[in-house]
Amino acid sequence: MIRPEGIGATPVGRRVFHLVAASFTTLLALAIPEHAYMTIVGGGALLSLAVDVGRQRVGPINRAYVGIFRSILKPSESTDITGATYLLFAIFFAFYFFGPEIAIPVLMFVAVGDPVAALVGTRCPGPRLWGKSPIGSLAFVVASMAVWAILVAAGFGSWSVAVVVTAVLAAAVELAPFPLDDNLTVPLIAGGFMMLARVAGW
Repeated sequence: MIRPEGIGATPVGRRVFHLVAASFTTLLALAIPEHAYMTIVGGGALLSLAVDVGRQRVGPINRAYVGIFRSILKPSESTDITGATYLLFAIFFAFYFFGPEIAIPVLMFVAVGDPVAALVGTRCPGPRLWGKSPIGSLAFVVASMAVWAILVAAGFGSWSVAVVVTAVLAAAVELAPFPLDDNLTVPLIAGGFMMLARVAGW
């Protein structure tokens, strides 16, 4: 039996995987038609959920799955839905409800800010809130602003108060102890806020 403590032995590798996979999946929306993108992401989310549910019911399959992906799995994901599955659903619903103008920035904040916050926060001394470092949250905001600057320079979007405040809110949601996976809560809460902020003219 594969013990949970043997999982996630390379946290840097897990963070790099998160950054690359989430960024690629989000930016793919700029390269293909919207209907094709939504079909791919929606189908991927359902397939990933089916795999997660199915493997938990069949021990040998789950052990093989964990053995293959142990370096990018958190201990809890050996018997639970993975963060990747939550993220795929978040991507689908963010594009569906908010459109690419909002979905892309909030998802890129998660793609880049989340792993940076984890890597910085775990290495910084100081106080902790709900087991996480506020310095990591600051790193989340800085990384989010950096990736947005790159997107703006590439011709996608522009700077606004809504973007900056949304990045701060996304970092706060990532820090807060919500019961659901932050790969799901951060994009949807931040996306909803950014939509309201744009309506308000920020």
